[in-house]
Amino acid sequence: MDDLAILTSSRVPNDKNSGAHLWIFIVLMLALIAGAVSMLGVTPGMPNIITSITPTPSVIHEARTYTISYKYGVFSPTNIRIHVGDTVRWRNDDRTPIRIIAELQKGQQTPVFDSIGPVQPDSSFAVIFANAGVFGYYNSDLRNELGVVIVRE
Repeated sequence: MDDLAILTSSRVPNDKNSGAHLWIFIVLMLALIAGAVSMLGVTPGMPNIITSITPTPSVIHEARTYTISYKYGVFSPTNIRIHVGDTVRWRNDDRTPIRIIAELQKGQQTPVFDSIGPVQPDSSFAVIFANAGVFGYYNSDLRNELGVVIVRE
């Protein structure tokens, strides 16, 4: 019976500081892990992975074609943002022909684009934008029917 009492007493710690030792051990282990991660996480002389896989702007953007629809006296979307090299196609979904003309910019004698003649119903007119800038446009018959193409690099 004494052997049983000795075994039981050896399993139950009588030391009140054993909980404090456990917490010190846990904090010490966390500090060691944090130190190892900070030291091993970045290898000196190696490029940062995020910057090494960031594509150049020419890789990010392929030329796209955007369509602006004209119907009931409204261009939709009225304002559009595109990149250099993209194409904008104006589609006449109305029942009457329209002529689309770019607003003159400072120092210009002729508009950047002009459909030259009327765009017939169910037809379209397209422009490839080679330069960045803000290009306003309008219906030549009704100048209050207008929109803007914003071209970014």
